[in-house]
Amino acid sequence: GVRIGFGDNYKLGSWTPLVVELTGGTQPLVGIVTVTVPDGDGVPTTVATPESRPISLEPGKKSTARLFVRVGQNYSSLQAKFLAADGKVAASRVFYTGLTANAETLPAVLSATNRLVVEFGPPIGLGELTASENQYELSQTRTARVDNAVDLPTEWYGYEGVDMVVLTTSRPDLYRPLAQNPARVTALRHWVEMGGKLVIFCGSEADALLVEGGPLAELIPGRYTESITIEQSQSIEAYSGSENSITPSRRVDFRVPLLADFAGRVLVSAKRGETEVPLVIRSYLGFGELTFVGLDFDKPPLVDWAGRRGFLTKAINWSSATNSQQQNPGVAEVASDDLMSQVRTTLDESFVGVEVVPFALVAALVVGYILLIGPGDYFLVTKIFKRPEVTWITFPLAVVAVSAGAYAFANWQKGDQLRVNQVEFVDVNVTTGFARGTVWTHFFTPEVAEFDLSLRPAFLDQKPLAGSEQLVGWLGQPGYSLGGMQNSGGQTSLFDRGYAFAPHLDAMLGLPVQLWSTKTITSRWSAEVSAPIAATLVRTDDQLAEGQIVNNSLQPFEDCVLLYGQWAWNLGTLGPHSAVNTLDVSQPRMVRTLLTNATAGDTTITDTADDGTVPFRLANTDITRLAKTMMFFQAINGDRYSGMLSRYQAFLDMSHLLEQPDVAVLLTRSKSPGSKWMTGDKPLGSGQDKNDQDLSWTYYRFVVPVGPLAD
Repeated sequence: GVRIGFGDNYKLGSWTPLVVELTGGTQPLVGIVTVTVPDGDGVPTTVATPESRPISLEPGKKSTARLFVRVGQNYSSLQAKFLAADGKVAASRVFYTGLTANAETLPAVLSATNRLVVEFGPPIGLGELTASENQYELSQTRTARVDNAVDLPTEWYGYEGVDMVVLTTSRPDLYRPLAQNPARVTALRHWVEMGGKLVIFCGSEADALLVEGGPLAELIPGRYTESITIEQSQSIEAYSGSENSITPSRRVDFRVPLLADFAGRVLVSAKRGETEVPLVIRSYLGFGELTFVGLDFDKPPLVDWAGRRGFLTKAINWSSATNSQQQNPGVAEVASDDLMSQVRTTLDESFVGVEVVPFALVAALVVGYILLIGPGDYFLVTKIFKRPEVTWITFPLAVVAVSAGAYAFANWQKGDQLRVNQVEFVDVNVTTGFARGTVWTHFFTPEVAEFDLSLRPAFLDQKPLAGSEQLVGWLGQPGYSLGGMQNSGGQTSLFDRGYAFAPHLDAMLGLPVQLWSTKTITSRWSAEVSAPIAATLVRTDDQLAEGQIVNNSLQPFEDCVLLYGQWAWNLGTLGPHSAVNTLDVSQPRMVRTLLTNATAGDTTITDTADDGTVPFRLANTDITRLAKTMMFFQAINGDRYSGMLSRYQAFLDMSHLLEQPDVAVLLTRSKSPGSKWMTGDKPLGSGQDKNDQDLSWTYYRFVVPVGPLAD
């Protein structure tokens, strides 16, 4: 049997945990487990347990194998095999997705644009937050419960398809396995650092969970000092927006944790004598969002409080899921529901020397071919040659000539060179040196070929990146459009054998691509780097950032924009070993205005709205404009601006950092080469003498500290 995802919930196009359950037969066996699922193009992909850690099966005894899979089609199959030490298949079983999970089927897969919330610990009623949401299929939200700590992933990418993890702690016994095996806490922490969203509710059990060495000590935004009792509830009720009191007397007896040296914004606090006790802290960890709530919402009196829904909605920063196209009709004339689909389409249409044959021309040529081999051939042999038997010669000659002409025309249109278009985002925390990279690569091959692909991360002139970690995969197309993963008919493939992932998911082996076809692949990497940017910024009384930013590298940064709060400064180009002061540049503008104005993209667009922004229908084929929309989707009200969702690669959105008082974000673009895909020992591309044929867009975001204004 198999168990997939979190409580049978998993997404298309994202890595998700899979447990394969095995029962020994009549004799002991040692071997590995392989699992095969289709990718977004219908090509079979295989993952396997490491050969260095073989699985032993004893007669009649049960065992489990834990892997990670990336499912690419809405209605697909999953084949699990147990390969014995001699390489022979000792057991095999195929499962098909269905509406409900049972012994023979897998649960139905969620859309890549659905939201998935994972809840561990006693329930706090998250289902109430989604009950009234728009039930449009591609924007629904699913809440999944995990009841056992052993079912939490041991690798960070097991959470890739998860939008939010919520931990509730009034049952500390559930967390004891995490203290015994810290790999699961490490994985959760790294997922947040890579852009995940974590919410922790911890009140009365802080002494057991938050102390140094406790299972959750690494996940809180500060240092736990002690637990104290608060008796006033007015601040909690005011934050919820409810007129209902928690208790009739408005007095409570809550045991809450006190954190010191914490980072982030205090959203709710309470008084205990002269002590200010933060109850809700919105913070960050790496590039992810971290919210700490020092209350237990699964226990009385909060579990019965009429205002709990309003409080929870604000505390976990929940935005109601609506279909953006229905909400703002006519804003964007696009065919897909997620911005990632538009990026893929634009990359596909941007290959240098590769022309797409218009459908009208194809139709005209087909009609001409039919006329040629039908009425044309008949007229030739009966009216001109007046010998009908000649058709045995003229007909095959026509077929051969047209086929050769079609091939020559296609070769002229498509070219004979491999082409690579790539978008890369590199984010760096200047204070800690932690960096993450996200690579989207769309490549075209003029011949049937197989590729062994791995990524070689690059960061400016720091090559190679020592100690970097890479995760690779194919990148699917969300939605129901042609080639979309949600398409119920699925995609068929000419390749039955498919390709395999390396044991650590850092390489794809034998990836096949058809003649004159494209493939979209992706990688996410992380490393420790020496940040080339230094900043001495302070926060003014007007909540602006003032100070100097220095480029200490040999690389110039172009299109520099400093974002802090709701304001943005256009800094222009920051040359090598140069500095710029915010007081020496133009006045700040609103974030949305500066990221969507006439000069914000690869080309200047003068047809702007009254507020200076470029309508999305004019910007939806500009990679830089699409990238900026996705990088700060919430900050620019991206759903209203674009009329689309940005869910498939939502971890890229760093809007939440603009809400933090102690950091700003410097957005730049660099012309220096980005990360390289390697096929064997050679870089994937057109060749060193034709690098100008490959297009690349490399964006850097530096998270820089902002200090308080000196007295």
